[in-house]
Order: sequence, then structure tokens, then C-alpha cells
Amino acid sequence: MRHAGSGRGRGYSGGTVRRDPCRDGPVRIPGRMTTKSAAVRRRFSGLGFRLMAVMGVALLPLAMLSYVQGLKTAQLAEARVTNVIRGETLMAANPLIAEIVKAQTKTATLAVVLRAVLRGGVAANLEACREVMDNVVEADIGLITFAGYVDVNGQMLCGARNEQRDLSGTDAMAQLLTDPGPKIAVNPHGPVSKTSVLIASHPVRDRSGALMGFAFVSLPHEALDRRVLVNVRDEAQPLSLMTFDGKGVLLTSSIGMDAARDNLPVKRPLESFVDGTGTSFVARTATGERRAFAIVPLQAGTLYLLGSWPANRLDNTVFEGAFPAFLFPMMMWAASLLVALLASESQVLRHVRQLRDRITAFAAGERQLPRLDMAGAALELRSVGRAYERMTEAVVRNEADLENTIHQKEVLLREVHHRVKNNLQLIASILNMQLRGARTAEAKEAMRTVQDRVISLATVHRELYQTSGLTDVRADELLPRVATDLLRIGSAPGRRFALDAQVDDIRLTPDQAVPLALFLTEGMANVIKHSPTAAVGKARVELTLRRLENSTARFTLKNSLMPSGGDGKDSPDADGKDGFGSQLLTAFSQQLSGKITRGRSGDAYVLNMDFPMRPLSEGEERVAPKVVARPEADDEDDLS
Repeated sequence: MRHAGSGRGRGYSGGTVRRDPCRDGPVRIPGRMTTKSAAVRRRFSGLGFRLMAVMGVALLPLAMLSYVQGLKTAQLAEARVTNVIRGETLMAANPLIAEIVKAQTKTATLAVVLRAVLRGGVAANLEACREVMDNVVEADIGLITFAGYVDVNGQMLCGARNEQRDLSGTDAMAQLLTDPGPKIAVNPHGPVSKTSVLIASHPVRDRSGALMGFAFVSLPHEALDRRVLVNVRDEAQPLSLMTFDGKGVLLTSSIGMDAARDNLPVKRPLESFVDGTGTSFVARTATGERRAFAIVPLQAGTLYLLGSWPANRLDNTVFEGAFPAFLFPMMMWAASLLVALLASESQVLRHVRQLRDRITAFAAGERQLPRLDMAGAALELRSVGRAYERMTEAVVRNEADLENTIHQKEVLLREVHHRVKNNLQLIASILNMQLRGARTAEAKEAMRTVQDRVISLATVHRELYQTSGLTDVRADELLPRVATDLLRIGSAPGRRFALDAQVDDIRLTPDQAVPLALFLTEGMANVIKHSPTAAVGKARVELTLRRLENSTARFTLKNSLMPSGGDGKDSPDADGKDGFGSQLLTAFSQQLSGKITRGRSGDAYVLNMDFPMRPLSEGEERVAPKVVARPEADDEDDLS
């Protein structure tokens, strides 16, 4: 269906295309920006993004609560994994711990025995003391390979196998005297065995509680490797146990000392664990293997146990940090946003988008649109869809009625112009009959002048109903036709014309087209009257209508003149008979709110008029120009 006003300049095309009287043809009103930044802004200002943002804020407390719960779960899992690793390590190290406990127990027993044996002094009971030490070693209780007694002066006069040493001034003796209590110490260079030994010591006191000296036993680390740690070497129990001292020096290893160095955690030296109470962690070894480590202090500051498990044997996913506590809440929050977005898309956005597309297309002038498919939409959206369809149906019906009304008005207006033209031609014929009966030359000339003007008016009305527009009239169609018809009527055997018409594609309202055509008609009457004869050649006539700035137009009519005899009688301005014609030109220019300039330019006469172009909406709305109350107003209105 062709909507009302289409092709007339404004129409109902959503305001996207209009006729501009100052430009050639239609121009497009600038719309929304189509740049990338504008597209991004539209995307982020859309309903979908806003719904997702609001839902994201609404779900944020739930995500934070989930994060707190996840953090607590991760901490519990970490504690569980830590306890598992440390427990497994302690269970595997039970033989070693048992040997250490045996050594401590044996030392405590030895201290009690020595208090009785040495009641009379070391010198008096030296042989008995040595016999006790030999019995301790030969009893084969645990892995004890040496036993001895050192007094407070650092002299070891009583030792197994008759060993005697001077330990005064050593760091070990100084530590014993500083804190005289049960201790376990590591000596990587045992004074007797010349190898790394584990030394368990216990103070010996007399009946009054005075410190007499220290009883001690030693367990070689080599023996521990051979007889204790070998129990963990099997495929079903892939645990390696190592011990190190308070300086981070590796003492024993269930997998051998060479292999142990390749299975220590990189970037975490052993001495960094000395001050702690024990820990568990997962790290890579020097060979690149991922292993779980547990540090257990056997004697704080002196002896530490290091257990190492393959990481894939333990449930350490959370413990490793591969699954941070915040990741699950974030995934749950993102999943909730996705579900909310899908729900809003299926329930709201797709229906709103369909409705938006239909409204946009309808506003752009599209009328052949399928019906809205609002199946599955919410009740409110279905109500909006039905209201939109009722509104568009009403608009289409009103446009159809308006189109029919405008068509009827166009037909009526064309018929009016046609009948006016016929009546004017009838008047011209009557004048022609009267002209034949005129007796004087002055009467014939006056009647001929009136007849020419009537014929000119008839020509204007004929061209008005033959031009393509009614609410807007194309000047490039109207003016050349009027000028051509007038020159054809005014031509005679002794008078020929050559017309050069250059008219821009300017759209005029009917209230401007009629007085402009009449202005041209009166100007052409002067052109015909003052044109040169055939002896001079064809008279040149130039007709131009140009678009100027500030929505103005310039009408120019230029014609060649008969050769002047020097008295100025051939100039239209000097001819007294042109007074009435000048009044008509002035009246027509006043209707156009124009300004006339005219005069001779060489062998040509130039008639100019600058006038403002009215908006085409005035022609569509039939806004009549304001009439100034003066005596000439009625005549001017009649001329229009």
C-alpha cells in the first residue's frame, strides 16, 4: 500500500527522507551514529546487558557466601591432606621412632644404674662402669653400638670397649651443660665410629640432685638405613624417608643418599624447615617429578624426619592449589548469570526484539508486515503485541483513507486547473472575436494586450495540472514549458525567438508556483514586445532559475533588444505603455516576497528577482500567506 504523502516530500516514512528546497532531490536526515563506538554503546545499553548486570549484582551475595564456604572447604581439605601425609609418614617411620625411643629409654636406665655404680666416684668404680657399658652394647637392644659416661669436666673415662675421650671445650659438651636434660643429638662425625651417629643423652645426678655427668648411647645412621628404613622400600608403599639435622644436612635416606638428593624439593632448602613445627606441601624435585612432602620434627632443632610421596598417590587437588577456592563460586556465579540470561532471552528479550523490529520497520514506512508471533510470551508482552497490532491496523486504515482523500483532492485540483484553462481560452476567443470588430488601432492594441495576458494565464493553468506534483511543483518542468508556449504564441513571420532555459530542480509550493509563472508571463510579454525584427535575426531569450544560499532563489530573464536610436525609446523602462506591466511585475514579486532589479546591459535587457523559497510543508498544509491590509491586496490575490 502506498502511504499518504509518498512522493510529495514528507510522507510517513519515519522521517528518514525529506525534500529540501535548497538542495537537488531528496536528502537524508542524519540518524544514529553507525561507528564502532556507537555500536558498543548500544550493546552495553541494551536490555540484555542491563538484565545481566542487575542479576549479577543480585547473585553477588550468593557468590560471596559460596566463596566463603568454598574457602572453608579448601582449608578443611588442606588440613585433611596434611594430616594424611603426616600420618602416613609417621606410620612408615615407626621403626625409626621405635629405635629412638629404645635409645632414650636405655639412656635413662643407664643413668639410674650409673648413679648407683659411681657412688664412690668414677676412679674407684671405673672397671664396673666399663663393664656396664659393654653389657649395654652387647645386650643387642635396638641398634646401640656404643655407650659411655662423661663427667661434668668433659672427660669420658668410662666407655664401651674401654674407650676414653676428652670432650671438654666441644660444642656438644657446652650444649649439655647449658641445658642438662634428656637430649637427642646428631654428630655427622662420631668420635668413635667416625661416621654419622644419632646420640641419645641423659643427665646422671647423685642422691642430692647434683649433676655428676651424662650417660649416652649412639646409633649409627648407616645401621638405621640398613635395618630400619629398608622396610619402606616396596612398590605398594612408594614412600621415601629421610632424616636431616638442625643445619639442614641430610643424614639418612631409605632410597640411598645419592637418590635422596635428587628427590628433595627444589627452591625449598631443608634448613628452612628447622624452626617450624612441621608442615606438608607439594613441590617438584630436581628431576621434575611432583611429590608430596611431610616434615615431622623428631627432636626440635636437632633431628627432623622428611617423608616423600608421589603426588598422584594422594588426594591433593585442593592442597596443590590447582583448584583455587574462589574458582568454584565464580563458576557458579557465571553459570547463574548464563541461566538468568537464557531465561530472560527466552521469556522477554526475543519477544521485545521482535516487537522492536516490527515497530522500527513500521516507522520506516514498511506496511506489509507479518503478524507478530508472541506464542509463549508473558501475558504483559502479549498484551503489548496485541495493542501494537491494533494500533498499526488503525494507522494503515487511516493512511488508506487519507490516501484516497488526497487522491480525490488531486483529481479535483487538476480538474479545477483544467476548467480554469478552458474558461480563459474561451475568454481569449471572445476577445479575439471582439478584436476583429474593433475600429481604432488603440482599441485593437488594448484588446490584443488583454488577450495575450489571458492566453498566458491559460497556459499557466494548463502547465499546473500537467506537472508531476500538486503539493510541490517542479520549477524545471513548469517554467520552460510556459516560456516555450508564450514564445510560440508570440512568434510571427517577422519575429523569431531562440530560448535558452537553465532551471534548477527546485520544488515550489503552489502558492509560489502560480505568481512565479505569472511573473514569467508578464516578463515574456515585454520580451516579445521589445524583441528585434527578423532582419536582425532570432531574438535571444535566456531564462534561468538558480538556487542561492540561505534558501533563496534567483530568477533571471534576459533578452536582446532592437538597436537603439539613442533616444532610449526602445528600452522597456522608457516606454510609457509598459507602466501597467511594471505594476503587474511588482505585484507578483510582492506575493513571492521578492526583490526586483532590472535594466539594460549592453544590447540586452535583464530582469532579476531574488525571492525566498518556502518550506514544502506550507504547500502540503495549505498555509495561506498573510495578506497585508492595503488597497492593492484584493487585486494581488485575484492575480494569484
